[in-house]
Amino acid sequence: MTEITPEYLEQIRSNKRVRQRVAFNDPLWFSLLYLRHHFKYSFAPFHIEMFHLIRQTESSFIVVMAFRESGKSTVLNMINALWSILGKPEKKFVIIISKTQEQAKNHFSNIKNELQNNELLKEDFGPFTEHEGMWNKMSLELEYHGAKIMSVTREQSIRGLKYNQYRPDLIICDDLEDISSALNPIESENLYNHFKSEIVSVGSSNTRIIVLGNLISKDSFMMRLKKEIEQDNTGSFFRAYPLYDDNGRHLWLAKFPDHESISKIREKSGEMWGREYLLDFNDPGVDDGKAKRLFDKLMNAKEQKIFHRKFQEIDRKWKKNKNKTQIPLIKQMGRFSISAPVIEHDHPDPNDPNYMEYEKAIKELIEQLDVRLENIMTGRPRSAKKDLRY
Repeated sequence: MTEITPEYLEQIRSNKRVRQRVAFNDPLWFSLLYLRHHFKYSFAPFHIEMFHLIRQTESSFIVVMAFRESGKSTVLNMINALWSILGKPEKKFVIIISKTQEQAKNHFSNIKNELQNNELLKEDFGPFTEHEGMWNKMSLELEYHGAKIMSVTREQSIRGLKYNQYRPDLIICDDLEDISSALNPIESENLYNHFKSEIVSVGSSNTRIIVLGNLISKDSFMMRLKKEIEQDNTGSFFRAYPLYDDNGRHLWLAKFPDHESISKIREKSGEMWGREYLLDFNDPGVDDGKAKRLFDKLMNAKEQKIFHRKFQEIDRKWKKNKNKTQIPLIKQMGRFSISAPVIEHDHPDPNDPNYMEYEKAIKELIEQLDVRLENIMTGRPRSAKKDLRY
């Protein structure tokens, strides 16, 4: 892919015929030319892979689990809905489904705002609607394109819905569950059954379904869909995008360039850090109770960071060995190793060589922490042979 410099982008943008053509054919260009104001930071490689998922036509079912603040709703909900109607797919009936009325209104408002106020978008792809009253509902017709967008909650029935002769041909499900529903077995089962009977069945042979969400529980709706796709992945994709990969590489360096930027969101998210940002129930890295107590007593901030990194390295190696790594869909994602979401087995096999190696490494690091703590308490200097090497 050719590097898109500001100069090249402006050259495309200044030529109406060219920008219309490239935007019509590619959702990435559509975003750069008309919706760049939704991104304060440069696109990350995983955003490029999201655009690849939107662009390709081989899959009719896509499930994406991504860290909070990743921009997944912006790309795979708002941009996807707009481009799929105005661009090459020329979808005719788009339905966006959310858990709550507030979420449904917010998703619809984002789309409505672009159709009403984005002058360049209106100039190149409008007019969108001539009836002002149509904007007041959570559904609108784009009369010039012969298409319709609806935003509903998961409780609303969409069975039998049609727009003119069209059944829904793009269905976007964005955060259909929360913690309370995911942890309630009956509600979780009802959601899954509702999705299968009411949502999947409402479309036709050319309907595409996109499901977006986060890691909530081991048996959550998103995890059930993941398992289904892994068992029978014909025409389906599951993608996971944690904040950083198995080797500690940040997936979005433009937004989170350093330790300080990560520390801020980690502090803000508290105990939700591992689940919502790393797609990992077992983080924050220092899991052993004894190790955590020793770690907290270390007085030197530099030492804390060193020990923390050591625990993270051991933890990542174990997770990488026991989890299947996600196959990149585009060249830019080739440098990342992603095995998330990570859900630890309740009783790992003690005879598993990888687990034995993991246990040994943790034990050795705890011994180093013991030595260091003893040295701190007695005032002795660090031992080059027994203590952690810096």
